[in-house]
Amino acid sequence: MSEQKNGLDGIIQELRNRRVFRAVAVYLGVGFALLEAADIVIPMLGLPDYVVKAVFGLLIAGFPVAAALAWSFQFTSDGLRRSPQSGEKQTAKEKPLTSNVIIIVLLGVLLGFQVYPTLFGGGPESTSDSSVSQLDEKSVAVLPFTNFSSSEEDAYFADGIHDDILTQLSKIRDLRVISRTTMIKYKKTEKSIQEIAKEIGVANLLEGSVRRAGDQVRIVAQLINAKTDEHLWAETYDRAYADIFSIQSDVAKKIAGALKSALSPEEKADLDEIPTTNMQAYDLFLKGNYYWHTKTTKEGNMKAVAMYEEAINLDSGFGLAYARQSIVHSVLYQAGAWDPTPERKAQAKKSLDMALALIPEHPETHFAHGIYYNWCLNDRESAIIEFAQAAEGQPQNGEIANHLGQLYAETGNWTKAGNFLIKAFELDPEVIGHAAWVAGYYSFNRDYEQAEKYYRIAIQTFPENHLSYRFYSRLRRIAYGDLEGSLQILNDGILNVNQPRFLVRERISHALTARDFESALKIIEEDYEGDFTAFHKGIALYNLGDLDEMSTELELSLSNLNARIDERPDDAYLQSRLGVANALLGRKDVAITAGKLGIELEPVSKNALNGPDHLELMAHIYSLLGEADLAFDIIEELLSFPNDFTIWSLKLHPAFDSLRDHPRYKKLVRELS
Repeated sequence: MSEQKNGLDGIIQELRNRRVFRAVAVYLGVGFALLEAADIVIPMLGLPDYVVKAVFGLLIAGFPVAAALAWSFQFTSDGLRRSPQSGEKQTAKEKPLTSNVIIIVLLGVLLGFQVYPTLFGGGPESTSDSSVSQLDEKSVAVLPFTNFSSSEEDAYFADGIHDDILTQLSKIRDLRVISRTTMIKYKKTEKSIQEIAKEIGVANLLEGSVRRAGDQVRIVAQLINAKTDEHLWAETYDRAYADIFSIQSDVAKKIAGALKSALSPEEKADLDEIPTTNMQAYDLFLKGNYYWHTKTTKEGNMKAVAMYEEAINLDSGFGLAYARQSIVHSVLYQAGAWDPTPERKAQAKKSLDMALALIPEHPETHFAHGIYYNWCLNDRESAIIEFAQAAEGQPQNGEIANHLGQLYAETGNWTKAGNFLIKAFELDPEVIGHAAWVAGYYSFNRDYEQAEKYYRIAIQTFPENHLSYRFYSRLRRIAYGDLEGSLQILNDGILNVNQPRFLVRERISHALTARDFESALKIIEEDYEGDFTAFHKGIALYNLGDLDEMSTELELSLSNLNARIDERPDDAYLQSRLGVANALLGRKDVAITAGKLGIELEPVSKNALNGPDHLELMAHIYSLLGEADLAFDIIEELLSFPNDFTIWSLKLHPAFDSLRDHPRYKKLVRELS
């Protein structure tokens, strides 16, 4: 026994003599430091999580190699040397470079990695604003439910359950719920829960599946904490189809409970709502929703109307179906190329009246009422009241928030406009137009840095949408006088948008502002397909000095404008264009009268978004007619409140050429440049 002990002591002494213990300690310290650094740096570089695991694997594999090398060799001040044999003594120069100082330094580094995230917010959990650990713990996204039904035709049912659960959750004020539009792109994704959560900025995700067989349904749902991958709640429902509403209610309540969100009595009552007892009618209602959400064409909307109508025929008390039907009728009426007829408007009102009679205080009824006021009656104030009431019932509904933001912008209430537009974007960042509306809000308020940020987001998210390119191109001109950058944005748009013809008007505006009048004329003649070809040609020809040809085009334009004004006498843009055309022809009195009428029909007080356009066109009219002081009165007014007229608008536009030697022009340029 004594001999065994002596042998073990000898081995330990030999390990000490060869400094193996110190080498192993250093290896472990360096390895741990590398792992900590990798855990911080690798997420910052956008590399996948398995890279950290690979580093760990390499360090484990390298441990026996490091121990073996330490047994045989040592690093000294003279370089790499063979380790001393048993009984050999080392000189000072032969001492290995694994002193206590090095170990203390390593311990300090390790301590630093632990303290740094706490004191300075470093580390993987704070490398990005969208990091899951920094998110609202009561934020939740619902992944599209997997359809396990035997028939592919039941796909609409899985989508409908997904949509209805989202609607239920949006009733809970204490939760932040991501919209259907944002989540639908993850329908067949292979991304992990963590990846999805980081992309959309939520702490929790609900995933589930649906199986339908006859009058029986199985719904499996589980709520997952994206940071820890912990299952906060899970349940399987095997029920009759008629119990679908109680299932949806229970899912919403269980999620609220899991996220520690207290429900008010009103919220509990809303969650227990049963919209219809006729399950065949509900089935048709879900089909209507499917067409409404996925078929964004006239034909798709007509199919949605038909499905809602069939549901109503089976259950005349189905108030929710009436509300949705009214919304679709209003959409069909509002879209000029679809069905802007008195009959369609009357159908929207008829369906709305039934919803008001059956479920007058339901958020969907208030939303439908707001849509009708806004799109059918052009009554913004009444629409705001209805949308605000809808938002009370569905505080997490981004669509409602966006409508409110737009209307508050139109009425000039910029504080509320910004609040609701930003909220809509935060709730529904993937909805087309939401980022662009936020950008437009910042642009009107002359915060161009923020405006550019959101235009870039809009283009990155929806590169096929022409509106973002149009407005971003204009911003580069009016904010910075950047004609080259403005043109580049338009050229990018031509390559990416679905219908480049929608960029033609902005291309004409850019060419005129850049004083490339030949290009403007070429664009008009080759690419423009609108109703104002002669009007735009007249402007280009005026700037080219071809007054005879200009007169011919503008006479044709006046004939067209007057014919359209007979049909729509309250169209402010027709009157403003009429004023510009007459000003170019030197017809002073007629031009001023038409321009003033355009302002009266749509003043800034009535529409804070479009109203400034008529003021700017009136300034063009006065400038073209030589009325410099009247033009400057309007220009100074435009520069005093939120809109997209800037000092660059004055400096670049050829309509203001007659003003450039005026003292007021020089004063404005000096003060604002």
